[in-house]
Amino acid sequence: MKRWIVTLFTAALAVLCTPALAHKASDAYLQLSSADGILHLRWDVSLRDLDAVLDLDRNEDQKLSWGEVRGRMDDIRTYALAHLRLQEGRCTLTEAQPTALESRVDGSYLVLQLRSPCELAGGLRIDYSLFREVDPTHRGLLRIDRGDGQALALQSLDPAAGAVTVSLALPGSGSPNGEGNGHGDSPSSRSGGATFFLDGIHHILIGYDHILFLISLLLPAVLVRSGGKWRPVAQWQQAVWPIVSTVTMFTLGHSITLALAGLQIVSLSPRLIEPAIALTIIVAAVDNIVPLLRGRRRIFTFLFGLIHGFGFANVLAELDLPVKRFVTALLEFNLGVEAGQLIVVSIALSVLLALRWQPRYPPLVLRGGSAFAMGIAAIWFVERVFDLKVLPV
Repeated sequence: MKRWIVTLFTAALAVLCTPALAHKASDAYLQLSSADGILHLRWDVSLRDLDAVLDLDRNEDQKLSWGEVRGRMDDIRTYALAHLRLQEGRCTLTEAQPTALESRVDGSYLVLQLRSPCELAGGLRIDYSLFREVDPTHRGLLRIDRGDGQALALQSLDPAAGAVTVSLALPGSGSPNGEGNGHGDSPSSRSGGATFFLDGIHHILIGYDHILFLISLLLPAVLVRSGGKWRPVAQWQQAVWPIVSTVTMFTLGHSITLALAGLQIVSLSPRLIEPAIALTIIVAAVDNIVPLLRGRRRIFTFLFGLIHGFGFANVLAELDLPVKRFVTALLEFNLGVEAGQLIVVSIALSVLLALRWQPRYPPLVLRGGSAFAMGIAAIWFVERVFDLKVLPV
């Protein structure tokens, strides 16, 4: 079995040299500023996401050419602008520069450079609904440049949450039209911490691969092996404390790489990371059936956490924030990830503790659940390597 795992990883690394893209979370990036009464907006949208809605890949070769994108540019602009309303439609966006393509670590993005003469007294009301009808996981990550090069505000735009109001004025200063708000802060800066904390929770709860990995770790936690047989733990503490240490190692691992990748000290493509995450699920599930790791589960959980951390990092890495603001956003986001992880672990472990006395737990829940996790992860691996879509998640 060990040789099989080594062979699987070797084959994965070889296949990962292909140009397939991974199924990362759907994010778009918006940069907003105002000067001389003109609102300026740069909007980066993934071509992969646009293709899912507008069917840009007409020849179905799973590669988008510039010709295919250019031929549908009017449709793309119409779709995008129909899903972004400013000041309840009173501010009309027009092109400031020709549309361009930009290559990023997770694929190609269409860059829209837009502008609008816009009255901003009292703040800017943004109704962002991009991909709302097809992808409930999508988020627009808004960076607001307030003009001094460092005073940035961040806002996560949820297409399903309705309109939000943001301010382009510096905290404690007057509005762009010289009118103070009297509060010394803006709606976006006051809500920024909660926004990225909630985004961290959202990111773990929609990260089905991360959840499946955690559950694979939890399945044997409520049992102990004695005399070659599994038996349930007598007290819940016997299951909880080992899991706390294991999950802590996972948290430490993904926190390290989340920071390194977010600061762009280390950068790995999702086409490497996403299939590797699927492989970590397979290894954890196989270890539940055949003990591969043999007492080194916590060490491997830390190493696997390093891999999963890269899966979280893209949310913040592309915002190109100053270090101080990035550290704050990273802390908020990571605390949200940990809160979401605590929710998942608490619910799953409570259910497993209640089931541990069932005589069919070892064959049905432990081995059957692990086999199910292996099967799902194997499909994800194939999907992510060959850029296919088999499962709905």
